[in-house]
Amino acid sequence: MIGTRATACLTAALTLAAATACSTASGTAADDCPVAAQPAGGVPLPEGDLPGWKQIFTDDFDRCELGDSWGTYSGQPGGNPLGWWDESMVGVDGSVLELRSVRTDSGWVSGGVSNYPVTQTYGRWEIRMRADVSDDISYHMLLWPQSDQWPPEIDFAESVDGFRDEMSAFLHWRTSDGRDKHGVSTWGNFSDWHTVGVEWGPGIVRFLLDGEVWAEAHSDEMVPDVPMWLGMQTEGGSCERRVDWGLAPCAEESDLRADEVSVEIDWVAVYAPDFEVLEQMYYDGEFAPTESAIQFTDR
Repeated sequence: MIGTRATACLTAALTLAAATACSTASGTAADDCPVAAQPAGGVPLPEGDLPGWKQIFTDDFDRCELGDSWGTYSGQPGGNPLGWWDESMVGVDGSVLELRSVRTDSGWVSGGVSNYPVTQTYGRWEIRMRADVSDDISYHMLLWPQSDQWPPEIDFAESVDGFRDEMSAFLHWRTSDGRDKHGVSTWGNFSDWHTVGVEWGPGIVRFLLDGEVWAEAHSDEMVPDVPMWLGMQTEGGSCERRVDWGLAPCAEESDLRADEVSVEIDWVAVYAPDFEVLEQMYYDGEFAPTESAIQFTDR
């Protein structure tokens, strides 16, 4: 697999002042949009700091418009000629952010959003999400460089698996003679709600699933050290790309070939590093390789 390069409409999103170039999706009228009393994903939005991490941004999408903390994607995904992004595929209904994908006569049209106003070097991100089963649609939760110069890229939750039984994480980095990448996978029912996330610090990236570290990289080469922001996106064309990747082709007739597919996001939480606390945690051994986690350096 390859990480997804989220280039369309993102150059204009590098600063908040340029946000008008990536317009936000409009919601329904307030009278038609009751705010949910309970979290759709069954787990409430976390509030407050964590050891070593200061909470700087949260969003539980308890309204009916996207808001100015987000920008929508438009145009063709970088590296994927089979998909197309349109702001109409992004919606907020008083409970969740929905990234829709619809099959049209000219191909798949999908949704994606960027949290570009919340850009930082190092931090912790968590997302409560679920994805409809689909052979045709992939999802990608990632950190993208503010400079728009790729790589690096941190993909902490993505899937091209139609049953949503498999979820992958990728790192993309620049080498002395070019570019390199590496990915690992975990298994579960990702058509149901889970909390996916990533912790990123100097020389370390830890991938999180429901609060537990499932994979990590301890590497100065693999781990970026430039400002990055969160992107959440869906893309069409997975069936066609499976052939390029040497995977089994999709069946023509299948319950996994629906014409409309959604990825739902209940909430997002972002944290900045408290380096003084993290340094003490490091010396206390709390960032030593996790015994149960997949190590990116074991290639």
